Amino acid sequence: MHETKPKILAASPRFSRRGLLKGTAALGAAALASPFIATRAHASGAVNVLAFGGYEEPGMLDAFTRETGISVNLKIHDGSDEEMIALMQSSAPGTFDVITPTSAYIPRAIEDGIIAELNPVDFPLDDYFRIIAEWPPVWKDGRLYAIVNRFGYYGITYNHTKFSESDVASYDILFDPDVRGRVALFDWFLPNMGCLSKYNGNSEPYDLDAAAFAELRETLTRLRPQVGFVGGTSQVIQAMAGGSYDLAIAGEWVQAGMYDDGLPFKALVPAEGGVTWDQAVCVSATTPNHENAVRFVQYVTGPEFQSKLAVARTYYSMVPNRRAAKMLPDDKRALLNLTDIDRFDEVFMSNLSPRKDPANRSDWLNAWEAFKST
Repeated sequence: MHETKPKILAASPRFSRRGLLKGTAALGAAALASPFIATRAHASGAVNVLAFGGYEEPGMLDAFTRETGISVNLKIHDGSDEEMIALMQSSAPGTFDVITPTSAYIPRAIEDGIIAELNPVDFPLDDYFRIIAEWPPVWKDGRLYAIVNRFGYYGITYNHTKFSESDVASYDILFDPDVRGRVALFDWFLPNMGCLSKYNGNSEPYDLDAAAFAELRETLTRLRPQVGFVGGTSQVIQAMAGGSYDLAIAGEWVQAGMYDDGLPFKALVPAEGGVTWDQAVCVSATTPNHENAVRFVQYVTGPEFQSKLAVARTYYSMVPNRRAAKMLPDDKRALLNLTDIDRFDEVFMSNLSPRKDPANRSDWLNAWEAFKST
């Protein structure tokens, strides 16, 4: 979800859900300490982290400090991914040792020399779902520069008391005259237009020639009469929770939290596919705290942290570490599409495309602004 603002998040959505999540406390007791942390000598010092929401919640980082002796100076970022990366680039070395942007922004950060190369053997990639371990945006020329530790999808979120799963099996439902005015969209062009691009049959939804992009603009124009509301994350969630809207282009980060709060919303990836959101942890190329930064990345890519991050109060997310997924209660695994872990790559992820920053970004943004102003 996340280039954020209260508009919509670019790398991933960030909002506060009502109430404490049941069962979270049990995760801490059941969690396994990261083997990478436990087998190293006790360290000292600090690591400076700029992260999106969730890391600040109680109990998230206690085990890291306890096992390593490294304190965490954490700053939660409420801006965009570009702003996060720019802060690392423009600040004095060591101001931010670790950041967590969307992987779509990693290739440019690599080119600009902002983030450090990582040694794959230092991290639990063998425990990862294969497709996330091999996630293209975080690798360049066979070298690793970041590791995804949180992800999800955009498809269709729907009121299951009004629509069946078969009703929403295609994005066609968004164009049905019977739902005119009942569709709400988050104000973020990349996921919305990416999903519509998949609807148009583009397997690489962000790599479009002129003709395909013209078709996408036409599809966006056709959708406009169906959309009753475009707003920020909390605004759309409140509108849907209040019963004003029944359908949205969104995924588990919205639906799971609402469903867990007793609201009648489910989500799925339609037949045409969807797009992903994620967050990837990376280390500053200029940090004087490189070793501590690497150890922090080891921790947040391990099972203990990810099992808690999956059900963070800020918002739910799928996690790439299989061991973390297995530590979740069955009901949370079901909400996060992690029930069939052995077939997750081939069944669930096969119909999703990584969200990318298109080469003609300004054209995409202009099309979205024109859509909103119509």
